[in-house]
Amino acid sequence: MMHIVPKQVNGNRSLTAIACVAFLTVIFAGACKKKIESSVTDRLMNKWSLVQLIDSAWSSSGLAPMISNYEGKTGEYLDFRKDGKLYSYYNKTYDTAQYTYSEQNYKVNVRAHKYNILILTDNTMIMYEPRYSTSSSSGDYSAYKITLSK
Repeated sequence: MMHIVPKQVNGNRSLTAIACVAFLTVIFAGACKKKIESSVTDRLMNKWSLVQLIDSAWSSSGLAPMISNYEGKTGEYLDFRKDGKLYSYYNKTYDTAQYTYSEQNYKVNVRAHKYNILILTDNTMIMYEPRYSTSSSSGDYSAYKITLSK
């Protein structure tokens, strides 16, 4: 009777398997690295296309809110520059204004407007400004919401 004896396992075979596992680990670890997020300044300082401007007003009288919706047109923009100037064009009007911003608080101040930055990604920015009336009717409230894209 003849017995079949398996050939001796090559000693390099386990080394090859270890090398493959190590290589795959390096590849996956590199692919899983967290993308370095750009700063608020890097994302804000751009020319943004105007997508939408919503002006809303609520009254303490209990009437339905008045909402004005402006859809941005081709070529309308807000351009935040590093020199502290905001160049804009919308509703057939060019304008330049000084602005300040806070990276820590996600706020942008343009003239009398004090916007909270709700969303700021590499491609989208949404700014919102709530305003409460200082008159005797304490329930009056208005808000501006600006949606921008790149």
